[in-house]
Amino acid sequence: MRKKKERKYYWIFAIVFLCLASRLSYGQEKDTTVTSKNLGKVIILVVPFNPQMYEAIGEQFICNKSGINPGQLNEIMRTSFTLSLMENMNEYYDVTEPIDNLKDPNSDISVLYQIVTYKSKYRKLKSYFKDYPAFSLGQRLGPAYLRWGSDCVNNSRQRPNPNHHKFQKALIIKDKDSIYSALMNYHNASYTLFITDFEMTTRFKTCLDLQNNVFQRDFYIHYTLLDFNGNYVTGGIVGTTFESNTNDIKKIIDQNFNLLSGMIVANIRNKVATQ
Repeated sequence: MRKKKERKYYWIFAIVFLCLASRLSYGQEKDTTVTSKNLGKVIILVVPFNPQMYEAIGEQFICNKSGINPGQLNEIMRTSFTLSLMENMNEYYDVTEPIDNLKDPNSDISVLYQIVTYKSKYRKLKSYFKDYPAFSLGQRLGPAYLRWGSDCVNNSRQRPNPNHHKFQKALIIKDKDSIYSALMNYHNASYTLFITDFEMTTRFKTCLDLQNNVFQRDFYIHYTLLDFNGNYVTGGIVGTTFESNTNDIKKIIDQNFNLLSGMIVANIRNKVATQ
């Protein structure tokens, strides 16, 4: 009877020992640290446009109204659009941004600008929102400046063409892939979203419109999405043309940036699964 009890306890101790041993060996062989990568979570690194990739026709009207210089307007547009984009993207993805320290040539954002080149190609806009009244018969039959504005001497300004616009596509420079990969690992990112160009055009149809602050404005935002290895995923241009009776920078941003950043997010969601 005693031997049977001893055997019973022996098997209990053996089973407990084997369970503990398997747990210990598992902990030694495999790292169980939970990170966004082994959970398969998508993290997108958002890179604001390079201040040099900023084109603004008619910016003096906004600067005069707001009491700022063109360089300050550039920075306001850059930071405001990036913030709007990240807020919209954060509904579907985890997003991060490199520290915006352009004064340091070795900062992440400076290095990202250094390892990227741009390739131009004409494309149809990915998304476009027209927010201006229909042309009258006189405008349709008359010269182009009656529809698209002038500089007061009837010289036509650039007009919107959603079917044909020059796109600035971002590419990682050859032999810079290892630097890009290191930055992706540092930020624990799956993709990088580069804003590659920012365009604003301001037009007025007559000198009277100029005096009364009646403008027609275009915004075009270029973007490129690259994967972890620097391969091109998607990209394009989103834009809007709208009538405006203000040069107040806050009102202009509030009325347009959420719309434009939402267009980019909608296009990215067609390519990258949401969480």
